[in-house]
Amino acid sequence: MATKIHPLSELPRALLDGRAVFDCGRPALNQYLAQNAAQHEARNVTRTFCGEQGGVLFGYYALTNASVDVSALPPDVVKKYKLPTHQLPVVRLARLAVDIRFQGKGLGQFLMIDALSRVIRVAESSGCIGLIVDAKDDKAAGFYEDFGFRRAPDNGLLLFMPLPEIQALFQG
Repeated sequence: MATKIHPLSELPRALLDGRAVFDCGRPALNQYLAQNAAQHEARNVTRTFCGEQGGVLFGYYALTNASVDVSALPPDVVKKYKLPTHQLPVVRLARLAVDIRFQGKGLGQFLMIDALSRVIRVAESSGCIGLIVDAKDDKAAGFYEDFGFRRAPDNGLLLFMPLPEIQALFQG
């Protein structure tokens, strides 16, 4: 069964209609996809990418540009990559969700890998030191840590992955 990622703006009609029945178990994430994602897309606030498997919308993620104060990053990352000590440009993973019918099948990882590949493309056109995400809870934070994200020193639900480490994932 083919698994594809579509930008929201290019979503086939049947999948666009499927947003109304999408249920990841978190009402706020369901509502965002059904009611806000298209508006944010039109206003250049976020870009939303939707996963399809077997003609069904299985999940989505949204990316936006952001900045992060260097003090919010893990000190070992700042030291290792010799980051400047001011606001730094990042891509923010604003949302990531998988429909409950598809959870536990590795499709969240599929979405995450696609998101990471897009961060590399952003960095080729604009300044970007990595990907940051605000995890909803410790379980979600663990999902991101499995990819190599590191928790912020003062906020365990804020996680960061440096660009060189994202790039290394695709070189090996």
